[in-house]
Amino acid sequence: MHRISPLYTIITPLAFLILLLLSFGLMIPWLGFYWDDWPVILAARLQGVGAFWDFYRYERPLSAWTYITTIPILGTRPIVWHIFTLLLRWVTVVGMWWSLRGVWPQRKREVTWMALLFVIYPIFSQQSVSVAFSQHWICYALYFLSLGTMIYSIRKPRLFWHFNLIGVLATLVNMLTLEYFWGLEILRPVFIWLVYGEYELAGRRRLWATLKLWLPYLIVLVVIITLRVMYMEVLRVANEPSLLLAFGENPFATITQFLQISIQDMINNLMGAWYQVINPTDLVLTDRPVLFSLLISFLTAVMTYFFLLRLSASDSENSSSLLDQPWVKQAIVVGILGVILGPIPVWIIERQSLFGLYSGRFALAAMFGLSILVVGLLEWFTPRMIPKVLLLAVLIGLSTGFHIRTSVTFYRSTLKQNQFYWQLYWRAPNIKPGTAILSADELFPYVGRKPTAVTLNLLYPQTYGSQQVNYWFLELDHDVGSKMIPKLTQGESFTPSFRTFKFAGSSLDSLVVFYKPGAGRCLWVLSPDDSDNPELPELTNLALPVSNLNRIEDSPTSSNYPPVELFGKEPQHDWCYYFQKAELAHQMKQWDKVVQSGNEAQDLGYSPGNTNEWLPFIEGYARSGQWQEALEFTHAAYLMDEDITPRLCLRWDHILQSTKQPLDVDVNEDIIQLQSQLNCQKIDNSG
Repeated sequence: MHRISPLYTIITPLAFLILLLLSFGLMIPWLGFYWDDWPVILAARLQGVGAFWDFYRYERPLSAWTYITTIPILGTRPIVWHIFTLLLRWVTVVGMWWSLRGVWPQRKREVTWMALLFVIYPIFSQQSVSVAFSQHWICYALYFLSLGTMIYSIRKPRLFWHFNLIGVLATLVNMLTLEYFWGLEILRPVFIWLVYGEYELAGRRRLWATLKLWLPYLIVLVVIITLRVMYMEVLRVANEPSLLLAFGENPFATITQFLQISIQDMINNLMGAWYQVINPTDLVLTDRPVLFSLLISFLTAVMTYFFLLRLSASDSENSSSLLDQPWVKQAIVVGILGVILGPIPVWIIERQSLFGLYSGRFALAAMFGLSILVVGLLEWFTPRMIPKVLLLAVLIGLSTGFHIRTSVTFYRSTLKQNQFYWQLYWRAPNIKPGTAILSADELFPYVGRKPTAVTLNLLYPQTYGSQQVNYWFLELDHDVGSKMIPKLTQGESFTPSFRTFKFAGSSLDSLVVFYKPGAGRCLWVLSPDDSDNPELPELTNLALPVSNLNRIEDSPTSSNYPPVELFGKEPQHDWCYYFQKAELAHQMKQWDKVVQSGNEAQDLGYSPGNTNEWLPFIEGYARSGQWQEALEFTHAAYLMDEDITPRLCLRWDHILQSTKQPLDVDVNEDIIQLQSQLNCQKIDNSG
């Protein structure tokens, strides 16, 4: 067996780790939870780790072990999970590199190139979804542990049975946990065949040795697939292999559909994935994170270039042309097989990596073959070292920058989430159980509707151990339906559920919200009185009649909420804080508190970014008898946006009709003058 330099075995994994840190680690301190992270976190905090058996019962019943073993150690802090999942990815990369070293021990340079591409291959960009994808990296690492021990059982005959026992157990656990990497199991005999080829085995002897070694792994594969099919038929689990089930009824259409999905995906995985790393629309040079990512891209490319040159120099025995050697053909064939076989479990359920925000996960298994194929094609294309090293360095540098920019978008989602939840808490220190939060849109990128629904239940105290949760989020179009919205006033029942979480409520016990902070707005918890707000979407306006502010209570039930580890430290008390407190006080008709919030905001130099947010202060000051301040706020709102004039007129009409005491003559004249300026209908309320 080819001797590997001890220095090489230390420096190369360290290089992988540095590249991972540059690509995915720089933003870790500022990242939070996303998408399917949130349901796992709620289950852990509300129901305990034992609930995960039921949590995955209808999908992957045995995958619960990953969280049962990790959550008691890692807890529910985002930074811990991001570090853990990044280390899992590093272990997976090292496992891939170690395995391929066993297959091609004399090709250490090319194997290292493959592993470097595997580190940053841009088809999968959801590394920031740390909790959910920790399972995938655990299983990927187990696959390479199994593959590597199987390969080295040939290289080290004295440990043959020990290595294969580890290999079979690792693949068994991997396959029982997730189905993502089942297709790669079919690559095993290819690797066995290649390794046995170095031992002068030929013909039937080589074939028989290959089949004999593959047999226990094949048995595991067949048994797991059989159990999965049986379990699917009994419990109707998710992710049914719809293409296989449809084959008997219409084989031609099924084959056509399979070919279409697979060809589209293979083209996207091999070529389309690289376009996004240089997408010109992303290169906004006024955006500092973009400039930072470009700087890191350049530095990474330079460091990679010199590292690869150094690696090539130390591997001088492979510096000659390889075009006449069988290794290039082996790499290309293995790469193509990996690209085809890896995603088969995804394709047969009619899913693909080409479509969808989180679809990159469907190409995880293909990344192994893609990395091998790209290096094989480079070796086939040219024997010249400098062009290959330069191209690889540029690709790796560009992909690193792309991953940094992607991490920044996840960070911005965390900011938006934390701002929303803290503003909701300021506006509603407690919400009565059984309340649904309604919105015309999904609230955050990289989260989704059901994860948002469960996250609401982390904001306020819940009964531990219960599957019944107190709150739920519903998007009006997808979860309610535009045709059903007018019927909400009749008291429609809401009974959504997700895994082990169940909710029961009435449409009459809902709160309608509008959250578009990008336009300078705070969170708006709406009431039927907001029907005259022209900025609200049509669906939001239709739902306003059921927005019941009586669901909000002004006193928190626990000092430990919101959990800082989940939603970050309480933000600086800026304008939105004082607006939310004024809205709460306005709802409770605590006019002195509205005035207090307004005075504090003014003293600190805060003012609204949206003219509608003047309204609670205008009424609060007027109801407190501070008419001049109310008039000044009205003028400020009018000057800020004249389109708010109808709302100002209605608000003053409401104020004057509710005022029981006659106004001073001077005040009344000022109000009449204001109404004249705004072209409002005048109400004389003088003594």
